[in-house]
Amino acid sequence: MEKQKKKKSYNRLALQGFDFDDMDFVMQYNLDPSIAYTPKINIEMMNAIYNKNVDNFLKEGMPLSKAKTEAGRIRSNIKNEIKQLMK
Repeated sequence: MEKQKKKKSYNRLALQGFDFDDMDFVMQYNLDPSIAYTPKINIEMMNAIYNKNVDNFLKEGMPLSKAKTEAGRIRSNIKNEIKQLMK
């Protein structure tokens, strides 16, 4: 019986050396499975986290424009971190 080759995960945690498979994120955030094991997973994760952060900031009473600005700042920081990890 042939041993299955483990696919390379591109999620931020895996790139940092954690044992976290792309499919874990796909299931947790209900993402399209076709993005697993591709760098696209990070884009979809950043968008999902952005939307979740906007919702959370709004629940805290933050105005929509400020909520989007803060969530965008967080997304930008994550994007920069991922760029560094992909080098």
